[in-house]
Amino acid sequence: MSHQILAMHGWSSQAAYWQPWVEAFSAKGWSCRCGERGYGPQPPSMPQWGQGGMRVVLANSMGIHLIDADLLASAEAVVLLASFGRFVPNGYHGLGLRLQLATMDRYLKQGDVAGLFSRFRVKVAAPLSVDCLPEGLSPQDVSPDGLQRLREDLSRLEQIQGLPSTFPQQVPVLNVEAGRDSIVHARARMELRRALPTADHLVLPNSGHALLDDQLLPQVITWLEQLPSGAAV
Repeated sequence: MSHQILAMHGWSSQAAYWQPWVEAFSAKGWSCRCGERGYGPQPPSMPQWGQGGMRVVLANSMGIHLIDADLLASAEAVVLLASFGRFVPNGYHGLGLRLQLATMDRYLKQGDVAGLFSRFRVKVAAPLSVDCLPEGLSPQDVSPDGLQRLREDLSRLEQIQGLPSTFPQQVPVLNVEAGRDSIVHARARMELRRALPTADHLVLPNSGHALLDDQLLPQVITWLEQLPSGAAV
């Protein structure tokens, strides 16, 4: 069965993040269009669905909250990578995260994008060395508008209460969870599992938020290949 995939990156990332995925999907004869939030040199853009093939949303981390609501509603399958509904847990579990978000915003307010990105990438890579991460968005490429979007999205992270209202609960969902995620709180990961009672859950126990696992992409492709024709309601 053919697929058309709409991929959305997460906070502080860019559409180029998906290039290895685009190439792997192309080898299967599947199309993959990538949304761009516009933190860096590329302007914000949101591709539309094409013609033919099952409509699949692929979202990394905050990406599920950055994708166009109507496009999400019309998806026929969803793949979530190290994602979340509510980012900041209720109660005392969320206090530390709120402080971290405030500290991150202070870096951005002061224009110290390089300082923030260097610290953030360490947590994204953990438990592996930051040297294991592929090259990401350069702080020098963050535009003034991009800086404002980074700050706006940090504020959104604190306010998000759950999955987007247009999330298609009736379609097949693969939720890929990092067992040693230093970005998404364990409570947030637990809440996401509860919010997706019929989803398939793939836990990578030794992976951090970056999901640096060579077997991840093949496993996602296998899941997509096994989707029944006409699975979506």
